[in-house]
Amino acid sequence: MFNRNELRFERRSILTAAQLRAIEKFPREFLRLTFADFGDGILSGLDFVTRNDEIFLTAGVVKLGEKFFLADEMNLSTLIDGCDEGKRYRLVLGTPQRTATEGVINEKISLEVKPLDETSDGADFGRFKAGIVKLPDINAENLYNEFTRSSRLNLLHVPQAVRGGTTFHPTIFRAILSRLQHKENPSPADVALMLRLADGEPLSLPALKIFVECKSVKWRDASPEEIFKSVIDAVDAVQETVLPAQIHKPEKVSRPKSTPDVIII
Repeated sequence: MFNRNELRFERRSILTAAQLRAIEKFPREFLRLTFADFGDGILSGLDFVTRNDEIFLTAGVVKLGEKFFLADEMNLSTLIDGCDEGKRYRLVLGTPQRTATEGVINEKISLEVKPLDETSDGADFGRFKAGIVKLPDINAENLYNEFTRSSRLNLLHVPQAVRGGTTFHPTIFRAILSRLQHKENPSPADVALMLRLADGEPLSLPALKIFVECKSVKWRDASPEEIFKSVIDAVDAVQETVLPAQIHKPEKVSRPKSTPDVIII
């Protein structure tokens, strides 16, 4: 059965509890059904940007189980600056805190800094070594080294929600696209990947695996770093078109000679 509610608001009438429940339920159920087969992670926004030498995480939407959380913009540099220099940390979502005011239940999750070796079930939003921390340069010559340098905010573990699971953050896909756009003589697989990435949609890990194996590169998935290395190796791989040693000219097809018409008197 398909169902649709239509609310009618009479002039000067007071909204009933049933009407208010219908208003509240629709967007929540719409989001739940639309993204039911997506993994937990970022659905929209939450991009990493630099302003005045400070790192910000833009506003966005996160899916955690069947719940959706709206995030305001955050200054990550203020969180990073208070850490002990030289130690490794990660930005992670903390434990949800619930409050109730006048019938409105608010559930809030803060982004916290925890030592890298400390166990946490919260979603990862970047790993770093305290000190001078910058975002990776998507146009770097060696992308793998750039995205895994200790002086960079490691974004390889940040979950981006896609249908069927999670994948890399869009920053990483922008770096891959930039690499492909500067490549000489891209292969058909390279062009196909560029077309997908140009739309700004993140690719699932199964799609990346198909690309890697099409380029005759071994798929390694022991860690996000290994997966990223496989993809970069496939992006940089050059596929040559193998032609036969000798190209034979097509044989001429002999046609029977036409005989002149003979008139016998």
